[in-house]
Amino acid sequence: MRVAVIDTSAFLLLVDKNFDVLDHLNEDLSEVLSCATTDSVIREIFSLKALWRGLTIFDDYINKIFERCHIYSISEDHEKESADHDILRLAAALGAYIVTIDKELRKIARDTGIRVIHYRESKNKLEEE
Repeated sequence: MRVAVIDTSAFLLLVDKNFDVLDHLNEDLSEVLSCATTDSVIREIFSLKALWRGLTIFDDYINKIFERCHIYSISEDHEKESADHDILRLAAALGAYIVTIDKELRKIARDTGIRVIHYRESKNKLEEE
């Protein structure tokens, strides 16, 4: 089974567009993909959750991420590595897709031969580039 490594920006579609990337991962695409992300992405989500204290949507969603996704620890130095760097390293190591709406990350991924899945707002679905 192929793997999709999900970036923070894709998880945040739940807040921004009421779009659950986890539910759509296998509904919108032609192949079944297993979900993965990194501990650095999880740290970013927890940081954002702390900033958005009144927004309870993340409470259940974080549990859903832990239930459905394999969480990889990539960085040896958690203070220096960015989530984007970890996402790229993990996708390259696994031969996986990256799921993101971050334009810069998409470009870097494409330039390094990593396949990208992005959110197409006009169709309200995930698409492979």
